[in-house]
Order: sequence, then C-alpha cells, then structure tokens
Amino acid sequence: MRKKEELKTVRKTVLMSEETSNDIEREAKKRGIKVNTVMNERLRHNKSENTPAQMAQFQDFANEVVKKLAEYSENDAKYFEKRANELWIF
Repeated sequence: MRKKEELKTVRKTVLMSEETSNDIEREAKKRGIKVNTVMNERLRHNKSENTPAQMAQFQDFANEVVKKLAEYSENDAKYFEKRANELWIF
C-alpha cells in the first residue's frame, strides 16, 4: 500500500514537443512501464541525471564493496556504507 502522499490524485494537461513525447514513450516501452511513470520520475528527479535504475545499480555495487571490505576492516566498511547512503539521492 502506498503512503498517502505518494498517491497520484491530480490530473494535469501538459504541452510538450513531439520529440519529448516520443522520447518518453520510447523510454517507457524500453523499461516496460507506463508513460505516466516516466513523466513523474522526470518531474520528481529533474535536478539529477541519475535514474532509479542507475541508483539501484549503484546501490548493488556499493553493497558488494562494503561486504568485501568488511572482511578486512569493519570500521572502513561502515564508513563507506555511510558515504554510499549519503549519495542515495536522485
């Protein structure tokens, strides 16, 4: 169940270029998601080029590195885990 603030209840009409529309449709089709989802992601994360998919890849990589590092230094692993979590903004 989504949080109340995550529910999409407002409908707006948006004018955009055909190129932008085609780009959004291509991305939605490629990712297997709705056009509306792509548009919402772009609006909410317009200050960063990181997409949710890229951030998930980054987090997977960071988790793997922290796990390996923990074998040698628990303190260093905690430090880098904290640093990776600080970057979790998209």
